[in-house]
Amino acid sequence: MKSVESFEDLFLEQLRDRYDAAKQQAEMYPKLQQATTSSTLQRIIQEDIASNQSHLEKLAELFTTMGEQPDGEQCEGTQGLIHEAHELLDYTQSGNIRDVGIAMSVQHINHHDIAGYSGCLVYAKANKNQKMVQVLQQMLDEEKATDEALKKIVAQIIQGQDS
Repeated sequence: MKSVESFEDLFLEQLRDRYDAAKQQAEMYPKLQQATTSSTLQRIIQEDIASNQSHLEKLAELFTTMGEQPDGEQCEGTQGLIHEAHELLDYTQSGNIRDVGIAMSVQHINHHDIAGYSGCLVYAKANKNQKMVQVLQQMLDEEKATDEALKKIVAQIIQGQDS
């Protein structure tokens, strides 16, 4: 990582983090989706996979408009959360407990995304970049919707209302 000496440098570093996080999720989420027995959770993860693909494309476009490259930054936070999700698969058996654990793992990653997109959105608003504000707000809203869906499915599985 290069030196961060300005708010713009910090913004770019955070935006690259979001890009790498989406790439890491694209690799891990299909494994989590296959490991769950809940059709509702499988659908939520599938929707998040599609959302992450869209985020990758939109972030690449933002970088292009700024004359920057999206690659170069590794999101260690997401990497750690994905490592924990891998461990969860190792020490749980298929069923409701694993499903809740998977949902919570995806939710942890999702919260990391929400924090990252929120910070980037503040920078875009401060710089009155309406195109960037619109794109980042849409991605943040999608992450928040995923979070709500995950909260709901966790409660349903624990209460025995999902199969």
